[in-house]
Amino acid sequence: MILVTGSTGTFGSHVAKALQKKGLKIKVASFDNLEKMQHKFGDDVLTIKYDLNNPSTFDELLEGVKSIYLVAPSGSHQFAEQIVPLLAKAKEKLVNHIVLTTVMGADANPSSSHYRAEIAVNESSIGFTIIRPNFIFQNFINYDLWAIKKDMIFLPTENGETSYNDIRDVAEAIANVLEKPEEHVGKTYTITGPEALSHSKISEIFSKVLQRNIKNVNPTEVEYKETLLKFGLPQNTVDFLATLYHYIKLNYFKSTTRDLEFLLNRKPTTFHQFVSDYKEAFENKI
Repeated sequence: MILVTGSTGTFGSHVAKALQKKGLKIKVASFDNLEKMQHKFGDDVLTIKYDLNNPSTFDELLEGVKSIYLVAPSGSHQFAEQIVPLLAKAKEKLVNHIVLTTVMGADANPSSSHYRAEIAVNESSIGFTIIRPNFIFQNFINYDLWAIKKDMIFLPTENGETSYNDIRDVAEAIANVLEKPEEHVGKTYTITGPEALSHSKISEIFSKVLQRNIKNVNPTEVEYKETLLKFGLPQNTVDFLATLYHYIKLNYFKSTTRDLEFLLNRKPTTFHQFVSDYKEAFENKI
């Protein structure tokens, strides 16, 4: 049985659905209530709540589990330390494979929680695979839909380019790894889309598919922060997002790899296809 953590989040929920599509037996886990998970995955899927700060929940969490999909909660800075007792219990329970999702370039900052989590998994003596995805297309729905509906992209990235992925592709790739873990033990995959795009180019694609002019506003970092603060976002979240987009401006997330194509055994989804698939969501104008 495969345990999927973070199952009500973007990555965990898509991975769980991809595993369900393959007919694999899963147990879904989250900090959220059981009813939310049951509604999302159906009554025939095992659902369980757990608490990374409470190791007494780990026995039930890992009962019958042979593989784990592990992903950090959004905004977590203590994840690497929190999973150490979980990994110890997993080893005791004879879990034989862990797939950990971090971020593209995690190893560029050895002090980051993401990279420390990779080290913890590596040192657990359990077979592992590391997945380092770049940004996902769905961010334009999850975080930037308000701007698209106002016919603009409002991100402070100047001419920086990003090799965005489609979360559906990423989840399918992870499910493929979990289905045949023996082929991926000890591997680290950097997951990118097939091309690096600037937000200027992305605005052109939006305009073409949606058949209306989507302008790339390209605000300054100060303007971007002030706008998010007006929406009521907390200062630490605003600072975090501004830092991410600053790195995009510097082309830190521009590189592409063939890892996703390898894991999918097909070409990844293009941004044009993504916008076409979600066209209805973007067309509901304010």
